[in-house]
Amino acid sequence: MKCNIIRDLLPLYCDKLTSEDSNEEIEKHLRECEECNSIYESMNNKEDDIKADQKDIKPLKKIKKRIKLKVIAAILGTLAVLSAVFVFVFVGVIPISSDKLHYTVTAYEVKSYMIKHEPNENGEYLEEYRAEYMDDFYPIPDGAKVETEHHISIDFEADCKMINYRFDADYEYFVNDEGINDMRTHEERWIYPVVKLPFDNCGKHPNQFSCGGNVKEGDTLTIHCRDKDIELDLWQLYLDNVEK
Repeated sequence: MKCNIIRDLLPLYCDKLTSEDSNEEIEKHLRECEECNSIYESMNNKEDDIKADQKDIKPLKKIKKRIKLKVIAAILGTLAVLSAVFVFVFVGVIPISSDKLHYTVTAYEVKSYMIKHEPNENGEYLEEYRAEYMDDFYPIPDGAKVETEHHISIDFEADCKMINYRFDADYEYFVNDEGINDMRTHEERWIYPVVKLPFDNCGKHPNQFSCGGNVKEGDTLTIHCRDKDIELDLWQLYLDNVEK
């Protein structure tokens, strides 16, 4: 075979795609022609280099993948730590100690009544609540049943710059002495000392808060502190502090 034909077949020969008859002719020619043999050896060396490079790339890819996973794990770990610190410092995790929390109680009576309006187009009677601290309390309509509500206000102040709190409540339903469905409230609060965020507009006294309302016998409020629970009988607080 001529050299130009052999050289055209060399790439196929290197990839082992030529027939046995062609292989015999090519190998015979390579033994006799130094120039073609040099080209063949050069092509073989390139193939070996490519294979070697591919072998070297595989462990590098594994190392790169491990590094990437470690970086991702480090980022996620850092975010988890920062989130925990944020919650601990700015949201609150550990409640305040009982000796760092103080409260005052104000109790008073409120007169109120309900007005039943004419039925609407659906035949429903709408009722309107009025209390004596409202401008439209007087004059009291004829036939209105004036009730006495027992209100209490508890003002808390903590020995820290700012507090955050969360609450929960359970409701106990019962029928009172007048045969009316009623309920008792059992409220719980957790108060946390926290750090004020720069953009948090929480008023002039971020270490104070108030709660209260119309109470009845059996209503309770529990403050969960770090060292103990403060359990308040709201009805007894009302009786002890009501303005006679």
